Amino acid sequence: MNNSKNSFILAGTIIGTLIAGTSAYAGSYQVKSGDTLDKISKANNTTVQQLKSQNHLTSNLIFPGQVLKFNTLNTKNINKTEKYVVKLGDTLSKIAKRYNLSLSALLKLNTNISNSDRIYIGQSIRVSGQAPASSSTAKTNATYTVKSGDSLDKIARVNNMTIQQLKSKNHLTSTLIFPGQVLKVNSLTSTPDNNNNKITTDVYVVKLGDSLSTIAKRYNLSLSALLKINPNISNSDRIRIGQTIRVSGKASASAIKNPSKAAKADQVLAAGAKYMGAKYVYGASTSRTDVFDCSSFTLRAFQSAGVSLPRNSVAQSHVGTAVSSKSLQKGDLVFFDTNNDGVINHVGIYAGNGQMLNASTSKGVSYANINNSYWGPSFVKAVRVLN
Repeated sequence: MNNSKNSFILAGTIIGTLIAGTSAYAGSYQVKSGDTLDKISKANNTTVQQLKSQNHLTSNLIFPGQVLKFNTLNTKNINKTEKYVVKLGDTLSKIAKRYNLSLSALLKLNTNISNSDRIYIGQSIRVSGQAPASSSTAKTNATYTVKSGDSLDKIARVNNMTIQQLKSKNHLTSTLIFPGQVLKVNSLTSTPDNNNNKITTDVYVVKLGDSLSTIAKRYNLSLSALLKINPNISNSDRIRIGQTIRVSGKASASAIKNPSKAAKADQVLAAGAKYMGAKYVYGASTSRTDVFDCSSFTLRAFQSAGVSLPRNSVAQSHVGTAVSSKSLQKGDLVFFDTNNDGVINHVGIYAGNGQMLNASTSKGVSYANINNSYWGPSFVKAVRVLN
């Protein structure tokens, strides 16, 4: 009697378990050699996290013969897309691990990622949903892959955008970009205009205290880029209150091909000013930008305007056209003999208002007054190399 009662209870327990199992889970799967949770979850229309939760797994470790229970997720849940925003220190591998995905599965969800080693802060990464089907349908948003030498300014112009629009569209917090990075840009689907120079242009009205440099910085432009789209400005030191400055749009073809002499001078001085504070080292290599001697500095600065200079100050004094000290213009090379031995031994770039930008032995890359008690008596000549 007891045996039959026990048998009845056991049978009831088994049946109850099976009924409960049927009502709680849609199916089960016996693990085979080579299986992974990622593979099993995809085959059974569920997720790795759901599979681990339903089987009380604390890791991704499974073994052949193990029986896993699973609920099949409905299509709505499968198609739901979640996104993760990249933070400092993230890698695709770390993100994949955080969401219990393989790297290949994450890449399938993010077909716009062409290089798995290159993601950037603020980038949105899909971490769930179905991989997008390839389609030739035109997208409302186009993309652009950054190439070596690109800048946000250049990319914005080509795609009829402002830098701010480009940064906002791609959640960028700075103008830093790198080769291989994929940027969202405006779709160029509008009807082409026969007037190639016609383009939406933003303008800025000069206020008290403004300078071209501060305006350029405000709109994430280089000074040379601002001058290119404002070819009517012949002197970058002279703007007036109420003056209208273009801060977006295309430079005219003539301005690009033939920038003014003043624009070239500003370009040279801006390039040189980037190295302010760099130390002086006699005979510094022309490939170095952390240290300079006087002539390696001028050589480097003039390269920005496409002008090649000889290596030493004596040789540089023989290029271009000689000009008097009374008719100096920004961008002219000024030469000195500080040893008073009849041999030129120093060169600087005239910056206007009696100042030169140079690499001196005492202060490195800095500004100096060419008429002070030290430089004035040792002045020898000046030459103009910008046409």
